Amino acid sequence: MKTVIRAGMSALILLSVVASISACKDSTTFSPGKKITLADSSTVLDMSSELPEDALHLNAASQGLSNRDMGLGSDFSEVELFVCEDPYQMVFAYMCILENQVERSATDALIRDEEQIESMILVNLQAGAAEEGVYLSDVNVDVSYPDIGDLAVYGSGTVSMYGFNMGYDLLMFKVNKVYVFVASVYLSETSASLITVAEGIEERIGMYSQ
Repeated sequence: MKTVIRAGMSALILLSVVASISACKDSTTFSPGKKITLADSSTVLDMSSELPEDALHLNAASQGLSNRDMGLGSDFSEVELFVCEDPYQMVFAYMCILENQVERSATDALIRDEEQIESMILVNLQAGAAEEGVYLSDVNVDVSYPDIGDLAVYGSGTVSMYGFNMGYDLLMFKVNKVYVFVASVYLSETSASLITVAEGIEERIGMYSQ
């Protein structure tokens, strides 16, 4: 499954505009109204309350899925990783803060580009299927624009053939200058909703100022 995640990260990095942000080294203890920084990502992206009770919060670095492993760099937060075992589902998220209007406009254009979102989903599904020795011939991909934050896109791709089930969902959204990327890989016909996850993250972002 690491191949799937790396493919998704690579696609996003190629399509996204990187912001010039220095990671804050202050304490991440929450203070109402404090300005949000990348140092707050572990609190903002804590999806434990939105995922099933059996979801495990894993150290992304220990699984080879850290910010550095993914080639994200200091302009992005660390990756937060959760795994549900039965049925299997892996959910990860990271964020960035874009201060530059040009960079925000370019990233907004990506969120609105349905073809690019579909392509990112297909790349991940194909990589995952290849890892399992399965050739994909029929993939169902749906893209929608949920009412989350100021702008959001939700893409879902699934494949079921020869007893093999796999899905890859992604949700990207923005709240003012904060951009969040959430993705899910699952090996069943159902999965925890990324809509619910994103709504929880949006609520936590709203506790900070920008």
